[in-house]
Amino acid sequence: MGGGTPGLSARWLQQHPEVGELLRVWPPQRIRAELDRLLESWQVLDLTTAIDWCWNPRLRTTAGRAVFLDMLVELNPLLLARHPDQVVHLLAHEAAHLVVQRLHGRQPPHGRIWKAYMVAVGESTRASHHLDVAGLRRKKAARQGVRRKRRRRWFGI
Repeated sequence: MGGGTPGLSARWLQQHPEVGELLRVWPPQRIRAELDRLLESWQVLDLTTAIDWCWNPRLRTTAGRAVFLDMLVELNPLLLARHPDQVVHLLAHEAAHLVVQRLHGRQPPHGRIWKAYMVAVGESTRASHHLDVAGLRRKKAARQGVRRKRRRRWFGI
């Protein structure tokens, strides 16, 4: 990811000043260092150059996401601005998905191998969060305007 704040434009940051404190406490180099510490704990330092991270402002109520093809951890800046104490847990959660996929192939998302990686770094094996997401969901009217077209299948006779 380039310089600055990975995944967040200056315009988006102006529209969401509540994220400023999160970015001050969790600058990119601190997140990278924490990610590298996790990978070192799992003894997979060779993956430090393979796994990257970014903020994803499009996430609404999802705290984070692992993107397997890109070996990327995406973090929700709005939700984590409310809960900055969850950054380490979320990094571990999503990075563990990427490590398990890379080293063990397809596995159940929160199965025993993933849980072993979480326990190894002293993190909870809880698969979902219970963080306050009030106001982060899209309004019903906005969702209706973004409906996707369904593809019609034509079966020739």
